[in-house]
Amino acid sequence: MNNAPNDVIAATLVALAVGLAFIAGCAIYYGRQITSRRIPMQWGTDGRPAWFAPRFIGLWFSFGVTAAFSAFLLALALHDPQKLTALIVATVSVIGTNMWVQVHHLKRVIRWQSEAPAS
Repeated sequence: MNNAPNDVIAATLVALAVGLAFIAGCAIYYGRQITSRRIPMQWGTDGRPAWFAPRFIGLWFSFGVTAAFSAFLLALALHDPQKLTALIVATVSVIGTNMWVQVHHLKRVIRWQSEAPAS
């Protein structure tokens, strides 16, 4: 019996665990520096916040999206083994992208917070 697909899925689960730990670590580390009750979730073309979310959602949204989307892709990979390679590549891409997005977003929120006029 060929264990290669199981090994690939196991390696992907390790990558997912590492990615989620990194994203959670960023939420905790950078979250300590964010004091605003509502934080920007997206910026407009003028560089100003387009919309805001409660602090908890702003800090943990990337974690939830990464976990949910990765679980969906892994379920598809288990359901259709012929597409295993493509789905694993997609899963790892989602994890890596969301790791970068989390760091970029939270650093941008901290910069926005420091530039905001004191009220």
